[in-house]
Amino acid sequence: MTSDSDGVAPKNRGLLVIISVLLVAVIALAIGLVFALGGKDDAAVPETTVGAPAQTVPPRGPGLGDGGQGAGRDSTPPRDGTGRLPTDPLDAEASQELLLEQATRDPDDPYARGDADADIVIVQYADYRCWYCAQWHVEVSESLEPYIESGQVRIEYRDHPVRGDASVFAALAARAAGEQDLFWEYRDALYQDVYDEVGAAYDGTYFDDVARRVGVPDVDKFQSDMADADSLADIMASREQALSLGITGTPTFIVHDTLVPGALPEDQFLDLMESRLT
Repeated sequence: MTSDSDGVAPKNRGLLVIISVLLVAVIALAIGLVFALGGKDDAAVPETTVGAPAQTVPPRGPGLGDGGQGAGRDSTPPRDGTGRLPTDPLDAEASQELLLEQATRDPDDPYARGDADADIVIVQYADYRCWYCAQWHVEVSESLEPYIESGQVRIEYRDHPVRGDASVFAALAARAAGEQDLFWEYRDALYQDVYDEVGAAYDGTYFDDVARRVGVPDVDKFQSDMADADSLADIMASREQALSLGITGTPTFIVHDTLVPGALPEDQFLDLMESRLT
């Protein structure tokens, strides 16, 4: 790889320019959250573990089950406007109602698949650099396709970058590919690389290579769209919404009215989903 006189590769220099533009453009919104992420790989929030055993229990709020997310955090019932899930078991009905409200059913949502009036909606909060998210994506997500195609199930994808700044850049790259109608293909490629443990650098060269791999026709536009301030604002808003619900680990799912922390195996996930279809 060639470098400028200061030792910075041109493509990496391009990524630095993108980062600078993003931070300046939306600093009022994002700086607190970016600092919270710590700017370090694997920072701040641990991933959940596979097969959290409480997935079929009605939602009880932060720290549901043994998935590890939110455990030991605020157990005080929500104050007005917090949006946090009630923790009192007597408030299970209110908790379920709040979970149901997270499904937007927006027919124009580019990050959703399935009919807007599907029987149930699955909301997925995930991080592109989370191995358990990748595991669920590769090993389980394909089994949902017949339900999506039949109009029974809709899935709405939400960004929840918990593993450092590089996770934010990966989310920006997927959205930039989406501007050329290749969001889902780019998303698939990112998760496949994590699943295969390719050890991606998450720099400008890597994001461009993935774009070419999935067939993004205009890589220059892709690079420009990665610097879109609105995309960064949307990613951070999605993360903030997840945290307001007490969701700190990935992947986390809302399956109709039930909070599911962790990457459940295919049979368990389908059993839970089908129980919500009846």
